[in-house]
Order: sequence, then C-alpha cells, then structure tokens
Amino acid sequence: MAQKIHDGMFLKILWDGASRTIFIDWKEATAGMTDDDFKAALTLFAHCVEKQKAHAILVDVSQFRYKMGPGLQEWRVKNISPRYYAAGVRRFAFLFPVGVAVPPMMNQSAPGESFLTRGFNGLGDAMTWLKEADSHGTR
Repeated sequence: MAQKIHDGMFLKILWDGASRTIFIDWKEATAGMTDDDFKAALTLFAHCVEKQKAHAILVDVSQFRYKMGPGLQEWRVKNISPRYYAAGVRRFAFLFPVGVAVPPMMNQSAPGESFLTRGFNGLGDAMTWLKEADSHGTR
C-alpha cells in the first residue's frame, strides 16, 4: 500500500516500497500552474525519486491541466530525466482516464531518456507493467 510523502497545491506524491514505485497524483489546480511552478514540482519529485531509489514511476495525468510552455520538455529531459535514471528508475508510466485515448507520444521515451515509457488507461495494467522492471532486471 502506498504512503503519502508529499501533498502540495499541485500534486500529491506517494511511495510504495513493496513495488519500489513512486507516484505523482497531479491535481486540477495545475490549471493555474506557471512554468516555474512546473519546474519546482518536478524538481521536488526528482528529489523524492532519488531519496526512495525508485525503480518505477507512475504519473496520474487524469487531473493534469497545465499546458507546458516552450522549452519545458527539453528542460525536463535535460534536468530531470537523468536524475530518475541515476536513482534506479527503469520504467515510467502515465495513467490516463478510462476511455481516453493514450497519445502515441506517451508510449515512447523522449530522446535522451534511458528508461521505458508507456501510457495506460487502467491502474492494474500500469502496475503490472511497472513491476516487470524488477522481474526482468533490465534498465
């Protein structure tokens, strides 16, 4: 069972030690997020990933409303993604609402990322896939 390790204005961060999975539960308040808020949230999350030495990340985007400004995807890949991999992350999953089409770009890692990425519509399927990171022993 996951335990809450952070609950802020824009996101809740949960940790499941048994599966070594860390979660972001984005909140609807992200509609009012600035680019600096987004950077601060991801920097905080990266710190949590490093502290827990997570093997898997699950990001629930069902309530995510923020629209990324120019250059933020590149900033994320350069400044955040390497921290995930160095901490031990092997798989990264996005959780979309049931019935919402998963955008094709959510089923691939960004150029420069060293972990597998996929999008899902169900928590069970996402967790099954994330847990395979340890059973296969692959990065």
